[in-house]
Amino acid sequence: MSDLEGLMERLEKAVIRLESVSSKLQRSPLTEDNIVNGLNGGVPPSLEAFDILLTSVVTRYLKNSRDIGEDVEKHAEMVNAAFQVQRSFLKLASLHQQPPEVGCTISLINILLKMR
Repeated sequence: MSDLEGLMERLEKAVIRLESVSSKLQRSPLTEDNIVNGLNGGVPPSLEAFDILLTSVVTRYLKNSRDIGEDVEKHAEMVNAAFQVQRSFLKLASLHQQPPEVGCTISLINILLKMR
């Protein structure tokens, strides 16, 4: 029985951590609810352009695929899922700075290139 209680405690701690992370993400300044100028104001231009792609071409593709049905519709849903993952990646990348170029790494890469 103590194993079950220990498992429940671990689960409760995990839920608390997830709720904490979720609330931090919801307070993020780059949420999708920030409508200012354009489609999604407050988001980087690259993400805004990607959203335009999603709401135009991809939306039409999904609608037409649903009209056709069956395998085409399943494929379209997989494509849509891939686009959503790509959007999440772009959003995440926009929140972080580019890592600094380290001279050591660059010199090692140059050595490797010379070996080719």
